[in-house]
Amino acid sequence: MKKKKLLIWLAACWIFLLLSVIGAATYAWFTFQPYTNVEPISSTVSSGDTALLISSLPGGSFTAECVLPQSVSGNLEPVSTADLEHFYGAVRQTRQGISVMFEDAANRVDTDTIHGIFYLQSLKDGCDVYFNRNGMDFGQDIQMLAALRLGLRISTDERIYTYIFRLDEMGDTKNASARQTTVQANAVIEGITADGAPVYRQDPALSLSDYFAAAGRGTNGLPAAGRAKLCTINANGLASVEYWLYLEGCDENCINDVQSREGYIQLSFAGVSAPGTEN
Repeated sequence: MKKKKLLIWLAACWIFLLLSVIGAATYAWFTFQPYTNVEPISSTVSSGDTALLISSLPGGSFTAECVLPQSVSGNLEPVSTADLEHFYGAVRQTRQGISVMFEDAANRVDTDTIHGIFYLQSLKDGCDVYFNRNGMDFGQDIQMLAALRLGLRISTDERIYTYIFRLDEMGDTKNASARQTTVQANAVIEGITADGAPVYRQDPALSLSDYFAAAGRGTNGLPAAGRAKLCTINANGLASVEYWLYLEGCDENCINDVQSREGYIQLSFAGVSAPGTEN
């Protein structure tokens, strides 16, 4: 019987995006004036021996480096989603600035959000996948951190994992400007009625830190299992990772103050050997 592996394999997927913001500062999010002009500048993953590799194509060369695939986006526009399948945008508000009518924005995902797919492969033994905290960086602009969401849909051979994450804990966002712009607070739009009235549900966004790999133990300094894993990839298995970076329009921080901002985003993943997935 093969001896259980104790080594923890690491692959850090560092994804950099430059977020340059344009638009008249007199407009609030629900007017759909341009907010964020996004231009990718580079993306790599860490070098070194790894069992978790990355590629921009499912049949491409899996290595420790990958150029981030993404939609050709103009400006980030506020949208709201509860499941990363249905997206909605506001089209009418009251005199008090409360949005009361929405429309289907699914056909604008590739222009209103940053959207793309990359692939992870686990060589040798299988692994559980976590975020690598040391490689995660979303910039220091507290208004952007408070208003943005990161959505992930990870598909493996066994199942599909869907996540929406807040970015607030990546910075001190307690002083970010906020104002309620929807009837229901701490909610997102999960649907609309025939006349465009919103159907709310509680904001499903999760904490990033729950999905961080634990700090390395022992002399090798490699990460260990965290509180919650993003997914499990079997030995020599493949996972597609579809991602969305977007402004959650129902977030109370998604107001005028998020305009004229700059920042970037860096993602990092760690693979930890998973019992029962060895060759």
